[in-house]
Parts: sequence; C-alpha cells; structure tokens
Amino acid sequence: MKNITIYLSMLFCGMVVLSSCSGEKVPPPPLTYTGENPRVQDPLSPEDSQKHIQLPEGFKAELYAAEPNIINPIAFTWDERGRLWVVQSKDYPHGLANDVGGDRITICEDTNGDGRADKFTDFATDQNLTTGITLVKGGAIVSQAPNMVFLEDTDGDDKMDKRTVLFEGFGTWDTHAGPSNLRYGVDNMIWGSVGYSGFENQFRGKPVEFKMGVYKFAKDGSYFEPVGQFNNNTWGLGFNENFEIFGSTANNNHCCYVGIPLKHYDYLNKMPSWAINADFIQGHYEITPVDTIPLQQVDVRGGYTAASGANFYTARNYPEEYRNQMYVSEPTGHLVHIAKIVKDGAGYKEVDGGNIFASTDAWTAPVFAETGPDGNLWVADWYNPVIQHNPDKRGMDNQIWNADKGEGNAHLNKLRDYGHGRIYVITHEDGDDPDITSLDPEDDEALLEGLESDNMFWRTTAQRLIVENKKVSLIPDLINMAGNNDADKSGLNTGALHALWTLKGLGALDGSNAAANEVVTKALTSSSYGVNRAALALLPATKESSEILAQSGLLSSTDPQIKLAAVLRAGELPESNALYTEIEKLSKDEASTSDKWINAAIKIYFRESNFEVVDPSSVEMIVPSAEEKKSTWNYTTDKPADNWMKSEFNDASWQKGAAKFGGENINDVNTKWSSSDIWMRKEVAISDVISEPVLKIAHDDDYEIYVNGQLLIAETGSSEAYKYIKLDSEKGGLFKKGKNIIAVHCANTGGNQHIDLGIGKVGKIKADVTFVLNTVNQEMAYDKKTLHATAGQTVEIVLNNKDQMSHNLVVIQPGSVETFGAMVDGFLKNPEAEKMGYVPKSRYVLGATDMLTPGVTGSVIFKLPDTPGIYPYVCTFPGHWRMMQGVIVVTAPGSYISEDKEALKISAMGGGGSHDFLKFFGVADGEILSEGGKNTFIYTENSMELGTLVPTTDVLLLSNNKPLDKNTRNTIINRVNAGDMNLLIYHPSTWYNWEDWPEYNKTLVGGGSRSHEDLQEFEVRVVKPDHPIMKGLPSKFRIVDELYRWEKDPEAEIEVLAVSRGLKSGEEYPTVWIVKHPKAKIVGNTLGHDERAHGLKAYQTILKNSADWVAKK
Repeated sequence: MKNITIYLSMLFCGMVVLSSCSGEKVPPPPLTYTGENPRVQDPLSPEDSQKHIQLPEGFKAELYAAEPNIINPIAFTWDERGRLWVVQSKDYPHGLANDVGGDRITICEDTNGDGRADKFTDFATDQNLTTGITLVKGGAIVSQAPNMVFLEDTDGDDKMDKRTVLFEGFGTWDTHAGPSNLRYGVDNMIWGSVGYSGFENQFRGKPVEFKMGVYKFAKDGSYFEPVGQFNNNTWGLGFNENFEIFGSTANNNHCCYVGIPLKHYDYLNKMPSWAINADFIQGHYEITPVDTIPLQQVDVRGGYTAASGANFYTARNYPEEYRNQMYVSEPTGHLVHIAKIVKDGAGYKEVDGGNIFASTDAWTAPVFAETGPDGNLWVADWYNPVIQHNPDKRGMDNQIWNADKGEGNAHLNKLRDYGHGRIYVITHEDGDDPDITSLDPEDDEALLEGLESDNMFWRTTAQRLIVENKKVSLIPDLINMAGNNDADKSGLNTGALHALWTLKGLGALDGSNAAANEVVTKALTSSSYGVNRAALALLPATKESSEILAQSGLLSSTDPQIKLAAVLRAGELPESNALYTEIEKLSKDEASTSDKWINAAIKIYFRESNFEVVDPSSVEMIVPSAEEKKSTWNYTTDKPADNWMKSEFNDASWQKGAAKFGGENINDVNTKWSSSDIWMRKEVAISDVISEPVLKIAHDDDYEIYVNGQLLIAETGSSEAYKYIKLDSEKGGLFKKGKNIIAVHCANTGGNQHIDLGIGKVGKIKADVTFVLNTVNQEMAYDKKTLHATAGQTVEIVLNNKDQMSHNLVVIQPGSVETFGAMVDGFLKNPEAEKMGYVPKSRYVLGATDMLTPGVTGSVIFKLPDTPGIYPYVCTFPGHWRMMQGVIVVTAPGSYISEDKEALKISAMGGGGSHDFLKFFGVADGEILSEGGKNTFIYTENSMELGTLVPTTDVLLLSNNKPLDKNTRNTIINRVNAGDMNLLIYHPSTWYNWEDWPEYNKTLVGGGSRSHEDLQEFEVRVVKPDHPIMKGLPSKFRIVDELYRWEKDPEAEIEVLAVSRGLKSGEEYPTVWIVKHPKAKIVGNTLGHDERAHGLKAYQTILKNSADWVAKK
C-alpha cells in the first residue's frame, strides 16, 4: 500500500505540474509537519484543505461550513425548509461520564444565497455521545447510546426544550460500535444501524437481542425490528430509489445487501445453513488513497478499516453513471468511495467505481456523505489526524496511535483534535438549481408535487409531512398517482412508489378503502420493479391476495429480483392451492433453486426446518429402522381421529406390519401400502436423554413425525435413499427416559410411495483413515509435512504435543493459508480468542484440535470435501501459523495433485452422455496431462464444483455435454476473456449442446457439430504439420471413433490443424483446430469416444501437445 500511495501522490504531483503550466490549476498549498516520531502533518485552513481535494472531471467540492461554527461533524440531515442539521460530536470517543455531554446539534442556513452557511442555531447543546439524527414532526430523533431519544421543540423556536427516551438497549462498552445512520424510511419507519456493541431490550412482551447490523423502529419507540445481521462493526445504512436495503461495515465489508429481512426466519429458533439474510457484496478490499504519508490504519491496512455510511445518490444533478450508486466514506483513507451496485441474480454485487472525493490532506476525514435537497452530495469531514478507535500494539511506519485504552474501548491519544470540522457540497458542472427548496406542510399541492420530485430527499420529506399531518384528504390524489405506469428509462416510477407507501402511512390500506386496495393490486402489473415490490409488501394478508399473487405472473417473472420479492410475500400470505402450485413449480425450476436468494425464499415458504444432514457413520441408532433389524409398527390407512398422535390414543384396532412400508415397485418392502395415506405408531423405550436426536428416514412423499404427541419434524418431497437429519436440543427435549410414543403420517402425492425410519444420536465418527503427528520439540514444526488421503474420506488426525509450547492443528480449505493467517492475526485482539484456541470462526476451517499444552494429545475428526486439492494445516497459536504448516494431498479418481505449489492447474469437466467420462477423460487423459506430478489435474462431473475450481484454473478441459450452471458459465467466459485461463475443448463439448448459451459455440468453440457418422474407423490427416500441436504426429493415421460433422461458425476465426475423412462417405471435416481469441489460447478436438481413441498414441500426442501449447506463456 505504501508503494501505491507514493505512486499515486507522484502521479498527482505530475498532474498538478502539467495543469499549472497550462494555466488551468495551481499547486495545492504545501503541507507542513511537526515532530519526527511520529511525524504529524499540521492542519490546514478550510480554504487550503479544499484545494487538496481531488474529484472526477466535471465535479467540484464547495465549502459550506467549517470551524469555529462546525466541529467534529459526525452526522447530518435536512428539514423541510432545506436547512442543514449537523451533529457535532466532541464527546466521541470517551464521553461516557454523565448525562451532560459536549455534543450539540446545530441548524445551518445560507441566508444570502452565496453557497456558505452564515446562520448557525444550536437546536440542542450539552448532549452526550450523539451519533445519528433524523427529523420528525416536532423535532429530531437522535441515537445516544444506550438510548434512542426524541429531542422536541414544543414552541417552534428551533430550540430543543423536551427530551424523551423512546427506548434503551444499545451497548456502550465500545463507543465506535453503537447506533448510527438514522433515517426516515419509505415505509414510514425510522431506520438505523448498530455495531457490535449490539442491542438488547423487550418490545410488546418479546425479547429482542441483536448483535449488529441494520434495524427499524416505530417513531414512538413502541416497536423495534432487526432487519439485517452483519458480521462486524456496522456504521452504514442506505436505500436505493426502489427502497432496497444496503449497508456497510467498518472492517473489510464496505458493501452489504439485505435481500431477505430477518423477520422471514422468525419461525426458526436458529438460522440454518441454507439461510441467507445479508450478503457481503463488495467487489474489492483495497482502497485507492492519494495521501502523501502512510495511512494510519489499525485493523485492515490498505483497505476499508473505518468505512462509514452507505448512502445512495438519489437525485438527477449528476451524470447517469453516478445515480443510484452507493457512496461509502473511508476517513482513514481520506476519501469517499463510489460503490457501483449491479444486479447479480436476485441480489446485487459491487464493482469498484473509484472515488468521488479524495484528499492529500492527512487531516481530511470524510465520515458521512448524503444526497442533499439541492440534488448534490454533501460530505461531513471530521477533520482530524486521529481517526482510528481501537488500541493496537502492532507497529507501522509513522504510527500515531497506541495501545493505551480509555473509556469506550478507545485508545487514548493527545493528538485527537476537538477544534476542526468541515462540510462540503460536491457539485457537477451540468447540475441544475433545485426545483424545490422548501416544503410547506400546509401546501397540499406542493406536497403532491414533492412526491414526484426527481430528488428522493424531497419525495421522502413530502411523504413524511403528509403522513405526520394525517392529510387523508389527499387520498384520492394519492390513489391516482399510485396508479400511473410512467416508468422512466431506468425502470423507476418513484412517484407511484412513494404514493403507495403514503397511502399505507395514512391508514388507507386497512381494508376500509376499496379504491386504495385496488390500486395496490393494479401496481402488481406496473412496468416498474420498485412499484411491484411496494405493491407486494402492501398486499393485505388475505386469501384474496393469495389468489391475486398466484395469478399476477410475478412468481414466474424473468426478473429474479421480482421473483424473490414475490416468493417472500407469498410466504406471509394465507396459503391457497393456486399459490402453493406456483411455489411448487419454482421449487422444481433449476434456475430458481440455483439462485441462493430465491432458493432460501422457497425454503422459507415451505417452512423448511433448521436441521442438518449428518454422516451416517457418526450415528448410533437407538430406535432401529428396517435396515438394522425387524421394525414392527401399528398402522392404518383409514383416516384416524384427530388425536391419533397423542400418547393416550388407543391404536389396538390398527393392523401390525413390519417396515419398510411401500408400493409394488419399491425394494425391501415388508408391508404393502398402496393407498394415498398411512398412519403409523409404535411404543419405544429409551434409557438415556437424547440431546440432539438424529432421524434416519427414507420417504415418498410428505411426512410428519410426532413424539409423545408433539411435532418432531415434517417435510415435503421424497428421498429414496436413507438420509440422516440431525435435530436440535429443543427437539431432543421431546424424548423422555422410559416409554415414548412415536407417531408417523406419510402421504403419497403421486407416483411411488414408501416410508421407513429410525431414531439415533450422534456418536463418535468412525474415520476412514487416521494420521498420527507429533510436534517437533523446540523447532516450531510438525514431524509430518505431507499427508495423503482421498476426497470424501472421513479423516482423523491425532496430534501429540512434544514441544515446550502450546500448539494445535487446524485444517483449512485449499489456497486459504495467507487469508486465513491474516484472520488469525486479526483475531488475536478478540477477548475470546484464547478461549477459542485462537481459531477464528471461518468458512475455511474444516476441523481443528484443541489448543494442546505441552505433553498433551488431542485429535480432530472431519470429512474431506469431494473436491481434490491440497488442503493445508497450520498451528494458530500467536505467531506460529507462518512456520507450522503441512498439507493433506487429497486425490480422487481422475484427479492428480501435484505437491508443487506453483504447478500448472488443469481442471476438467465431463458427464452427460453415454461415454465413460471418468475412465477416459478423467483417469486416462488426467494421467497424461498431470505429467507424473508436474501438473495438478482435477476432474469433476459436477457443474457447481467446477465453478469453485475455475477461478484458480490455468487450463480448462471441457469434455461434457452435461449442462453448466449460469454462474459457472459466466466465470468461464470472464476468465477466458480476461486471458486468465486457456481451453481444451474435446469431443462432446464441441457439439451444439446448449441452445441457451450461443456465446459458447460462437466465441469459444468456433462452431459445432449436430451429427456424426457411425462409430467406425476413419482417417485423420495433418494439414498444419509445422504447428507445435502437430509435433510428432504422422502425416496421416487411422482411428476408431465417431467422425463429427463439425462446422465452423460464420463469424468465428479458426485455424484448422487436422481434418478427418470418412472411409465410406468420403466426407471431410475439421478435427483439430485452434480458435483465434484476443486473450486466450483455445484448442478444439472432436476425437475421444472410448479406449480406442484415448489409448491411441496419436490421440495422446495431440492431447499432450495441446496442453503444452495453451500453457506456454
């Protein structure tokens, strides 16, 4: 990062010299410094600092306010008169002593129109630790941990004279991890964010515990709802113009998206592995500062370590590419970043958009950026040399912080400044003056016009004023506005969207106004996604709404984001046959279930439980299934009384039968079952408490199981093979020592039918292979550096600690050593690190031993993934991971793993037809391409697995006609187009396989085959003998194979190296060719049906030469 900084500052200086020579610009004022260790830049005047700000062409930063009127601005907002309200936080970060603080809220006005504030009114003084603000009727709601507070002006003199605590519950142990970013939502709720200090309270009789993320609450404080759970200190919340929820966290996740609010998982007692609430969508981790001295960063160096704000530009003064993008401040980098938000399936992802604001003044510290009433982005500059909060013992160049901790978990630093602050307005040369500068709550016509403003600030403000003042007389106008279908070229119809939510705020959608409800239904057919989304949210929870949604077409929309919103709303409505049918269709649609958001929404609709499937080898059966021993049940196929599952129910009249129960076509059936339903009961004796029961079950179709009259689990669908489902301790509590009644109902919804089950518990997993390792005394090493295992095996590693220090062994995912190591380093400051064995929670971890003191032995048992590769193991005791390392070389049939870390990586995909793909394209071709361990070759027939391999693949061998999923396709195209991966396209993959992927044949294959001659001998002739791929081949050879009638695409540019001629037909077709691609090397080859091809020396030579040619730089 230091080199990047120096380069950027040199580049900036060069630009300044050039521009000054041309008379366009003058150099910014020089920077001066005080001290040597550390060397600290001196502060600049507001006017001089302004000249150090760099912006994209056409933009300008104009100073609106500065010290002494504004000091330490941490948040701001505007009122309906367009006046700026600024929170000046001089208490941060240590102000926790008493209720009388040093913070103030100041109203700033430009009374003479010169663009600078000249009137400053303190609305509130002596405030304590104020970190967020939003305005409502009568005053301001502010966050002042531990409280959320309403500061009220009861007499209209712009002075707070009443303070009301709406609710409490925010943690205060770390003052930079509390509540912030308050804003009025389009749903008429107040929204905010909170860091890892968290929140805990009770609302409406229910406890609410929220670790960190974004939330919303009622203006009167009567209701609080966690919405998005983030994974570290959250200091950003933003809405785009469709009212979708985004945010940012301080450390390494500067861009987050909430696709499924937490309320949808309320039916679960914990989040299952398939669940997704918030996604961390950042497209990069590095920042691009222009500062001239090393950045002062603690946690994440060179990246986002103090990211704050996640506000969108939601006006029209800026060029189109800047609109509806997210703007994230990074005060330690002295910049405001443009996070470009682009669609990604039913969610979004971020693309690095550079910076809109960056300064070479080391005091400049943007902490908040928001679209103002003038249609421009406004920036709060904390202006301070000390930004970083946390104490830290790790050193860096010119370090100005320390490890001395004060109140609020913040380090003590005499360099913290309490005398500066600036507010900037970023304008564009093509920007216009605003159409609205103020809104009068009594001017109904102006309020309606405000709802259709091109600036979201005025739309939201007009909505707030209408709702707060209960302007029910405007309902007919609002219905008319909500019913228009005038979407702009970007698909926005913001007036209709806000009109719908305004109707909601006025109570017009409570069922009392038929016209209002009709316009909601009409809005489902709008051409605007945002309006569709609003209409879905506002549909009344009635059976009529279920039918309307089922018939709306939104559940089958080609837009996955509309589909997601529709499925989520369906899960909140009363079920109907039509609605169920539509969701069932989606559950069988691969395009829907392969999208993580829609897949989760479908599972939510079906109320899928939070259980997990476990390895059968880890299960000790308590109640056996028919697979273990004869299992007899009482059963009936006649519908019993409603209390059939209860312990007291008398089933003496039921028949007796041995499991498995099933139809004619099912194997291992002991009792025939041919009706639509079967009910089963049995009494079992259990001697021990079952804390986490495991259900072993094979079923077709839907089933429900009760234990002692209480529901244990219910599922839809079928599973021909037994699956082992681990349930949680709450379900374990349904079992008791002694007599238990297990009752089962299974329903056949069509086709085959069967049911069998047993109950077990998790025991010690039986390992397929065990390794015994020792630590080497006084050498910081394991005695074995390389282990060998097979993909999918259950592995046990026993570690004997023979050293004089504590050690552990942590097995992690391939290629994750440096990343995981950095996590280990960062984890050391966590107060729980030692208790957790210095192993951070991470998806990279496959298994870990305990931290073993000298002389102690421990072990870890884990299941290796099905993907071959080199799986590292490390010790995570502080300072050890860089030295104590080893690897497990994991192979699978058709895969050959090189122990050379720099080895060429070849990935291969097969499957989908009648070929023995694994035998020939995996085992046989892999042996050739691996070159005896020189290269790594990994074969798969799983598209999703291939998708995980492609990002690190050097050469991809495609020999499949099995379809590839969309994400894997895109990854292949992107890597090839970037020149990061080359291709070998063989035999079935040279076919026109996929009509929905024309780009594949046109740009990668260069053409394709639609037919072939019968399997027989034909002749191959080399036409480019001097090409390296043809080296060592005879001019002609014969082969028994399928002669593909391959044709070149008219637009493709290829070079044919060999052709084949049918001995009977005499027809000749290209057989080996290269595709002329601007970035990548691609070889096509139609040969390879069976062993008569793969065992042929000529085929093997072409394969080896092709790999060598594409791999050569």
